[in-house]
Amino acid sequence: MSYKELKRKMLVIFLKNTDDCCTFELNWKVKFLIGKIRPVMEMNKITYYSFQIDGDDLCEVEKFVTTFNKPAYSEDYLNIMSVIREMGMTRGAEVKYFRHERAAEALPPPYTSGDVRLYCSRISRDIVILGNGCVKTTQKVQQSKDCLFHFELVNALSTQITERITAGDLRIINKQFEGNLEFKIGESYE
Repeated sequence: MSYKELKRKMLVIFLKNTDDCCTFELNWKVKFLIGKIRPVMEMNKITYYSFQIDGDDLCEVEKFVTTFNKPAYSEDYLNIMSVIREMGMTRGAEVKYFRHERAAEALPPPYTSGDVRLYCSRISRDIVILGNGCVKTTQKVQQSKDCLFHFELVNALSTQITERITAGDLRIINKQFEGNLEFKIGESYE
């Protein structure tokens, strides 16, 4: 049996001493994302970037807007957009505006309330990577199935960007990135 055929087959495991059986699909899919960061909005003080996964029509922040620009989330959404606008137009990306989330950050600021989170990465005072977000329903993001993917993606991206800046492979010049903007996030198990 070839490798390709094996990948498509279903594996049936019969449990000992029972007539029950379980069916499992062999999952040898690649577990990483490839994409690039691209500018989504340039304002007086900040250039906002977002990650776009290869093959997706929308970048991560556009997915956030599509999901949360709705009446059910209007207060939280407008608070987050207000902070993005204020930072971009007048203040810059000051640390006080962000909730620290491991290697990345989240909005809204820690001094405001709300359940909707937008995961992001403050690269410098004048560059911020905007990701996607969720309604955070648990105390710890690791316990929230809706939030964990967005949280992990932005953290991994933030770590790689920092590594590239440190190595000199990515530079910031006049509120813009210069260098390789393509990223592979995650691991391959093949």
